[in-house]
Amino acid sequence: MTLTPDKGSSAELAPGAETTPVSALAWHRQAIKQRLLDGATAAEVMAALTEFVDGLVRDRYRDAMKQAGEGAQIAGAQHCCLVALGGYGQRELAPYSDIDIMFLYSEEAGEAAPVLFREVLHHLWDLGFQVGHSMRTIHDCIELAGQDLSIRTAMMTARFLAGSPNLFQKFHRLYAKEVVGRGAGRFIEQKKEERQREYLKFGQTIYLLEPNVKKSKGGLRDFHLLRWAGMARFQAATVQDLADRSLLSRQDFLSVTEARDFIWRVRAFLHVGAGMAQEILSFDEQVRIAALYGFEDRPHLLGVEQFMQQYYRHTTGLHQTLLRFLDRCQAASAKRRSARVAPANMVDGFFAVTGRNVTVPSELRARVLDSPDLLLRLFEMAGSRRLKIEADLVDEIHSHMDSVSSEAFRTPEASRVFLKILSGPGAVATTLDAMHRAHLLEKLIPVFAALRGLMQFNQYHKYTVDEHTLLAVGKAEALAMEPGIMGVVYQEIRRKDLLHLAILLHDLGKGRKEDHCEVGKAIAEDTAARLGLDQQETRTLMFLVHRHLLMSHTAFRRDPYDENVLVPFAQEVVTPEVLRMLLILTAADIAAVGPGVLTKWKESLLVELYLRTLRAISGEQDDKMAGPNSLKRLTREVAQEFKTLVVGGLDWIESQLDRYPLRYLHGTPPKRIASHLEAIAKLQAGDVLAEGIFNEDLGTCEFTVITHDHLTPGIFSKTSGVMAAQGLEILDAQIITRNDGVVVNTFQASDPDFVGVPPDERLADTAETIIRVLKGEESVEQLRRRKIRLSSGSQLPGERHASEVVIDNKISNQFTVIDVFADDTQGLLYIITNAIFRLGLSVQSARISTRLDDDIQQSLRTGGRHEVVDVFYVTDQRGEKIEDQDRLEAIRSTIKQDIDLFMNPQVGAPDNVSVGSALSV
Repeated sequence: MTLTPDKGSSAELAPGAETTPVSALAWHRQAIKQRLLDGATAAEVMAALTEFVDGLVRDRYRDAMKQAGEGAQIAGAQHCCLVALGGYGQRELAPYSDIDIMFLYSEEAGEAAPVLFREVLHHLWDLGFQVGHSMRTIHDCIELAGQDLSIRTAMMTARFLAGSPNLFQKFHRLYAKEVVGRGAGRFIEQKKEERQREYLKFGQTIYLLEPNVKKSKGGLRDFHLLRWAGMARFQAATVQDLADRSLLSRQDFLSVTEARDFIWRVRAFLHVGAGMAQEILSFDEQVRIAALYGFEDRPHLLGVEQFMQQYYRHTTGLHQTLLRFLDRCQAASAKRRSARVAPANMVDGFFAVTGRNVTVPSELRARVLDSPDLLLRLFEMAGSRRLKIEADLVDEIHSHMDSVSSEAFRTPEASRVFLKILSGPGAVATTLDAMHRAHLLEKLIPVFAALRGLMQFNQYHKYTVDEHTLLAVGKAEALAMEPGIMGVVYQEIRRKDLLHLAILLHDLGKGRKEDHCEVGKAIAEDTAARLGLDQQETRTLMFLVHRHLLMSHTAFRRDPYDENVLVPFAQEVVTPEVLRMLLILTAADIAAVGPGVLTKWKESLLVELYLRTLRAISGEQDDKMAGPNSLKRLTREVAQEFKTLVVGGLDWIESQLDRYPLRYLHGTPPKRIASHLEAIAKLQAGDVLAEGIFNEDLGTCEFTVITHDHLTPGIFSKTSGVMAAQGLEILDAQIITRNDGVVVNTFQASDPDFVGVPPDERLADTAETIIRVLKGEESVEQLRRRKIRLSSGSQLPGERHASEVVIDNKISNQFTVIDVFADDTQGLLYIITNAIFRLGLSVQSARISTRLDDDIQQSLRTGGRHEVVDVFYVTDQRGEKIEDQDRLEAIRSTIKQDIDLFMNPQVGAPDNVSVGSALSV
């Protein structure tokens, strides 16, 4: 195929322009870009580019032979050949791909071989190609293939280009016999291990926010691995060969080829957009390519979200087909050993168990496939016994589900077995995931089909809706092994089937224009009816799904010691059993958002609210540490961590612990509490103690500031300003003022200036600077002038949304509560706290950098999309709640103006706002 640009296309050469190989290459790339925009497939443009490059290589090889003389012509025609390898060998050149060429020669070629190869290679370099190259004899090829996995793999796709066809055929024959036809099992295992290493490097989930289309899970490398495995195990050169020989089902063949073609085209758009080999599907590129595909925003779903949903559906299908095919490759090897294995053990008359595998004999398969009850019993047995369902049976179930109505699964027996699967113990998430991959789960919960691969375009969730919910079930199960309160609570839940079902359903209302909590409530009601739940079970399920955000909203943004917060929450939850379920659902939901999202600090806030509420609704626990002896137990644990003897002994430690709020005692390890108490024991009037360490568990810089609250006004604000000026990004802040006036503030921060552990001097310098500023030896403004990080001329990346400041004067009897919604930005916390300080307010407690998912924003009815909400409980300087409405409005508008000016300095400051004060970073 020859590409011809449209009339008037930018790919046309200027009249009279000299056609050189370089200009021809540029012309072809421009033509490829235009053809892609006009709707050409990636296969078409890759084939055209490959044909063009083949022509360049062959022409240069012929020219080199002519220029080198008669001897070289003979050698080049009879004893040498050029061979395309890798993606070039497969005719799969993306617009800016590297090309991989091998110069194959025999000893008879003599000195002519390197001369010819050098001429071809230098010519390709001059044209601007990135060339992977090698020069080998057939013996070299066989020997190196046994030593290097990458070399072995690349030569499996060898394709003749120019020179001696006889030499190439000899190589091809010997390579197939000596390499490809031997050690297939070991080769496949090595390639799987290699791919696992790539997953570690390029992303272990299909649902990365910015995936590498080639090497991330579900990318083109998965397609390559499937093809390599097919070549090695079944000597099938293409996926079409695998399908023709029934080694791939028709459904899997379509899934693989459609995914391949889709990713090929996305990759081609990435290349021509960047003018280079770009493999990362960044946020900006997602938006651009979504528009090229014609996706338009809908009220409930952005165009880019629709595009990425399609991308994830393709990559998910490709990856799951790969896993099934690799299982088939292993099964093919295992069958050769089956004669030596004991006969299968039949279970329930239908299921044949051999070792750790289970299948259905061929003569019984039709009956099992046509029986929803038996299919569910198969998955229940596999899960409870930790067995693996054989790949060919999973393939058949997958294919068969398309012809089965969900109504066929609406039977009492199917419901009974499904609830048994949900009850566990153990392997619930694994079993549900297997059912989802086989398209069986959606027969029980039909909405699951529509949510397959649904990804929301935000930086909060790392997974699609379906994977997130399944992962959340697994996170809940994992809590059973936790040694703390979470583990105890999970084990105490009686109806784990209802818990796991609620987790499975909690986000299934997404992807629609209505509030997903309201939609989820209706889905829960319908599911309860399908499964035959009674009225009480239905009410519990509907509440958990409908109000699954209630506990995180309350724990992370409100004070559980305020009766105005605690009583309404307890009245909604009603019973200890529902409270336990809601705690586990909330923790599992947060943990399944992404790695490290459920921090120990967040967990401690949830536990604190749980314990307070449990006491309020049942009196099961006392007010301190979940038991009358818990404070004394913690006292002993803390005492063991002291480095020196404590004056006053255990009594002193217990008296000190009793001065802290409960959230501190739950959220701080005994070792850290001991270090804080050791510092407090030495604290004198006018002292500031500050320390910076690297928290290995969280991967963050942790700074602790201990002083007296009367030392200086605005301790919190000034500390935030120092950290912003130092270039640190505050992730979380624990603001503690004990009832004796001792301040123990702890900040978690990232340091963009360093990858991994920052130098000790960096931590020490920040701590020393905090001390100087709090003692009045230097101001934040002076520090800003020395170490300016953000200024009025800074250009903050990406689209910014107008901030929102909401004042809630009803939720607390003692404090005015300020909610600040904004895009997360380095220095934001200081801008807010500095405004609060200048307004003459005192921060009594705070919830910092609570990341907002879009569904939380929807439930909060905020006016736009924001990344975080920071919450501040404040009083005036007399320690009283602010009641005057005019002053409340002044507080709200001042904070908002300062934030908006900081976020968008080019807009200019209002007359009544000081630029200097707003930007004192």
